[in-house]
Amino acid sequence: MTATAERAARLLLVAFAFSLAFMQPAVQLLGFAVVASDLLFVPLLALLALLVWIGAVPLPRDRVFAYIAAYGLAMVASAVAAGMPAWSAAKLLTQAYLLAIPVVACGLVRDEAMLRAVVRWWLAGTAVVAAVGLASLALFALDRGHALLDFSRFHFGTLPAGDYPRLRLTFLNANLACNYLTVSLMLLFAARQADWVGAPIFHLLLGPLLITAAATISPGLGGVALAIGLWSWLLLRERRSAAARLLLAAGTITALAFVLAMAVTPLLHPTAPFLIQVPLIDSTLAPSGRLMIWIDAARNFAAEPFLGRGIGADSVAVRYLDPSGNLQHLSDAHNVFLSIAVQSGIVGLAALLALIGHVLWRTLPLRLPATPAGLVRLAAGLGLLNGLVYQGLGGSFEDSRHLWFALGLLLASSRIERRATTS
Repeated sequence: MTATAERAARLLLVAFAFSLAFMQPAVQLLGFAVVASDLLFVPLLALLALLVWIGAVPLPRDRVFAYIAAYGLAMVASAVAAGMPAWSAAKLLTQAYLLAIPVVACGLVRDEAMLRAVVRWWLAGTAVVAAVGLASLALFALDRGHALLDFSRFHFGTLPAGDYPRLRLTFLNANLACNYLTVSLMLLFAARQADWVGAPIFHLLLGPLLITAAATISPGLGGVALAIGLWSWLLLRERRSAAARLLLAAGTITALAFVLAMAVTPLLHPTAPFLIQVPLIDSTLAPSGRLMIWIDAARNFAAEPFLGRGIGADSVAVRYLDPSGNLQHLSDAHNVFLSIAVQSGIVGLAALLALIGHVLWRTLPLRLPATPAGLVRLAAGLGLLNGLVYQGLGGSFEDSRHLWFALGLLLASSRIERRATTS
């Protein structure tokens, strides 16, 4: 029975890693939009609990669980302070699920073979996403009425409308798709360096991944550039290569340029509360929809700074006339830190920052480790920091399942690396 339960748990875990690539289509279940990974997680959690209870698997222990618990308690406190409205209670259920993801991953990924299997299946899911991206681009050129484009295309958002495709792929929106692909890129680099994927497969996936990420036309593309520059620098730094420094500088400058592009726009929309005069180039810019949202979120945070409005509450209420002429009514903060600050106050924000600080500590130092587990630790940590911190400047990605799973990979690979280096 024990061997069967362990085998089933491992199979479910790799299936869960694969399923993170598919956030649509969703089905409605008990008022929640449920995707494949959610359905897999329930038996996965039950199997881990069984294995721990019968002593087949030790109870996962890690210092980071204290930070995760503090983050969860901050959300509970904000919900209680808000009177526990129905939307807070529902949000707390989803948060309990998300916070359990790294615990399950850490509990079941206990050796290098399992770590390799999980990373490979994650990348297999990424390959499907990239295939959908390439097929969608081809169909946009050949048959724009194809049903796949109804599934994979996304609206222009704050971009000017035009005769070009913007893809959300298998995700709910284009920005989430780019976020996932950024973490996948880091894991692909680590898998190649660990020789878990051969050079032909690496190049066969790298090109479509980058093309597909570009087709999201997301602010997160700054994170893709940063990931490429940083990993290239890590690979070449021991050679004291000028190319390494150039690639890192290019990635960093590109990432900073995308942050600036998120904040201002040359399109002077009538919903702009003010205009920005740029003296040296004699130009006028308007605050972007995101900047308007950030300003409103900062005001709302200042109004209820300690415990916030309550988890699940709307962070902002902003009207924005987009370049397509649609009047959008925006309620999301489009920023991880402001989203948590408005909903859970400074208590929730402090817990999130403490968790991020611990992730940074686990990721450092910035050099390529000698073991495969160490490479995954570095890639998962950098991918998580990129997706949550850098890309989190322009999107509320704190509820992304793949980021919490990346945290679980960071914890599991750290433990396996320690065991390998001390044995």
